[in-house]
Amino acid sequence: MNKITESVIENFTIELLEQLGYQYIYAPNISHDSDNTERSNYEDVLFLGRLREAVN
Repeated sequence: MNKITESVIENFTIELLEQLGYQYIYAPNISHDSDNTERSNYEDVLFLGRLREAVN
């Protein structure tokens, strides 16, 4: 019997959302200290640049 763990639920949810057309981005890849920063700190949950692109 397979165990249901937090990572199993997380991976299932990510795959489900990707099937619905959402794009998954690994948080450290866009962190404030990465080469592709999209946030000023980890508390930023709204990415204004992405939002502006989506509504234009």
